[in-house]
Amino acid sequence: MLDELGQKIVQELQADARQSYREIGRKLRVSEGTVRNRVRVMLNTNTIKISAIPNPVQLGLDFMCIMGIEAKVGTVESVEERLVKCPNVYYLCGCTGDMDIIGIFLFHGPSEFDDFVKNEIAGIPEIIRTRTFVVMHISRSPWENNLDIGALCRG
Repeated sequence: MLDELGQKIVQELQADARQSYREIGRKLRVSEGTVRNRVRVMLNTNTIKISAIPNPVQLGLDFMCIMGIEAKVGTVESVEERLVKCPNVYYLCGCTGDMDIIGIFLFHGPSEFDDFVKNEIAGIPEIIRTRTFVVMHISRSPWENNLDIGALCRG
């Protein structure tokens, strides 16, 4: 759990991860060393990761779908291991309910998605069935909105 200063440091990094620790310290009225130490601890504990978040649409990956996958009993992990190697997989998780796996997949267009289904999904015999939802528009995404760390840490 992050304390108030940790939350504020994360919010500053979300706003602009390129700003210096000195600049963050000035804004938060703490020393540069305090910011550096806090960030180091958050990085070492995997509380945060500093990286660039590409916008898939700007990269031409404007065909996105969400796919639910039902796998044969006892094969979920092997299906996941195979799928995570595919470059079109943006997000993949095991879940409860009618489907065993939910994934978000990115493509350059419907024909690339069609090829993926025919060549990758159909090539995994442990998959029983899929349910696919084509994304029509995005209301919230990591490349346009940051998590409200303050609100989430209070909850």
